[in-house]
Amino acid sequence: MITETLDHLFTSRGLRCTSHRRTIYRALAATTAHPTVDELYQQLDGRMSLATVYNTLESFCKTGLVRKIPGSGENGSARYDATTDPHMHACDPMSGRVVDVPDELSRAVFEQIPKEQLEAIEKCLGFRIHDVRIDLTGEFVSARNN
Repeated sequence: MITETLDHLFTSRGLRCTSHRRTIYRALAATTAHPTVDELYQQLDGRMSLATVYNTLESFCKTGLVRKIPGSGENGSARYDATTDPHMHACDPMSGRVVDVPDELSRAVFEQIPKEQLEAIEKCLGFRIHDVRIDLTGEFVSARNN
């Protein structure tokens, strides 16, 4: 992703475009592994502190630039995803592994959610829905998605 595009992306979310933010976002956007803070920090080879990586990811989440996937697995660490388009995840709590469900399959599920039901939920709870996230929890039984 070119620097001008990142500058625009960050400023459109109210974020300053620093070199650390660029580095962290590029590293996250380049992977489909849904890394934890520690995994991303290790990937960056000590170019910045662990606290910087954590705080930057949290600011990305608050502005909707990155999606935080609640922790699972042995250590329960949250994972991060630079893909914020509506899509589903398959999460294996035993291994901590998270993979994206293919777009066409995610879309097929999301399209089956009746708009009227979402509106009924909003009315019942006095709650405005901004996003629907679906994470499938189970276990990987084949080596197909390694």
